[in-house]
Amino acid sequence: MYGEPMSTVAHARGVIAGAAILTLFGAVWCILALALWHAHPIWSIPAGIVVAIVLITLCLQRLISWRKIPSIDDPIAAAKGKRAGMWFGIIFTAEGLLIGLAAGLLNHLGLGDWIPIAAAVIIGLHFLPLARLFEVPLYYWTGALSLLGMIASSLIPDSGTRTLCASLIMAAILWLTAALLLVKTHPTQPA
Repeated sequence: MYGEPMSTVAHARGVIAGAAILTLFGAVWCILALALWHAHPIWSIPAGIVVAIVLITLCLQRLISWRKIPSIDDPIAAAKGKRAGMWFGIIFTAEGLLIGLAAGLLNHLGLGDWIPIAAAVIIGLHFLPLARLFEVPLYYWTGALSLLGMIASSLIPDSGTRTLCASLIMAAILWLTAALLLVKTHPTQPA
């Protein structure tokens, strides 16, 4: 899974862009969780920012490295990429709608404290079709670990601690996925 070369330069660039997106969303989960935790150590938010900056910098370095490798004009790959982009838009929209519906329903039922867990479950589930769509098997693990992390977090009785743990688990999973994607897209692999 990790030693496999990228099938095309465009695929590698797409995977790197995915790593950058995961890094940014991981930063959001981390920084919001820490900012809402009144007892957070003074160094924790800067540490989260440093992790995000390092990962984004590595993403940019990988993109620059892949720019040096010529991209072969492949109409079949281009059509496949266009189709994947369309399906990603559909999946992302469905994810957003489901999160909005879950948040509204939980809030209406007086269970607003469970919104982060519900959002994380929906986010975890959205990785399952993305794994096949983008041909990134690692996303199956990302989705599964997200779901397991939310099951574990839901067992925490204190709302604040539950939300903090769930958010930090999501940040860690997204950042770990981004780091593994960057390892996988090393440009010395044949394209």
